[in-house]
This record gives sequence, structure tokens and C-alpha cells, in this order.
Amino acid sequence: MNKKRVLYPYWISTSLLAAGMLVAGVQELRHAPEILEGARRLGYPDYVLTLLGTAKLVGAPLLLVQRFPHLKEWVYAGFAFDFGGAVISHTASGDTLLQMLPAISCAALLAVSYWSYRLRGRLSPSLDAA
Repeated sequence: MNKKRVLYPYWISTSLLAAGMLVAGVQELRHAPEILEGARRLGYPDYVLTLLGTAKLVGAPLLLVQRFPHLKEWVYAGFAFDFGGAVISHTASGDTLLQMLPAISCAALLAVSYWSYRLRGRLSPSLDAA
């Protein structure tokens, strides 16, 4: 497989995901009113936003750094739990598909990013060691 066919989806999806997580992390840490209202509607205490926001601000840059492949795997796992938990929470509370769309979209970006990251590593193992 052509390396460019893997690198483009990797960098596009990973950059969009990291940017989204940085924005979401800041919004959660500052307890933005719309985020706070959504968390309360789902039944979560306010402090959960501080935990999630901090994790997102730490994890997002690690997705972009190529030096720590093991940490990157943990970030992918953490974000998968975050998005999966969000979809389950929205479903359990009776939210509409439109209300779940941000979590589903982020999960799709995460899937493309992770798939292309793993494929990229198989094509050029030296990229992950750099």
C-alpha cells in the first residue's frame, strides 16, 4: 500500500481529533454553560468535567507527538472510553441521534486515526521509533 494513502488520512483525522479535544478540554475545564448543562442533564457531577477536560488537554498533544507510541496507545484507549461512554450516556438518557452526533463523529475520527496509525506503523516501523 502507498504510504501517502495512509499518511494523509492519519494526519488529517489525528489533527482534527487533537484540535477538537483541545477545544473540548478547555470548554470542560472552564465549565462552559452549555457543557455544564449537558453534563448535568446526563446526571454527571460538575467535577467530572474537570477530570475529562484535564485528560483531553494532556492526551490531545500526545496524539501528535511521534516519540511516545506506548503513551499514544493509552490516549487512543482513553478517548475510546470517553466517546463510548458518551454515546452510552446519551442513549440511556433518551437523547436523540442529533445530540449524540458529536460523540459519534469524534469516535469515527478516532477510528480512522487509530486504523491509519497502526497501518502506518506496519508500513514504516521506523516512523514510530523516531
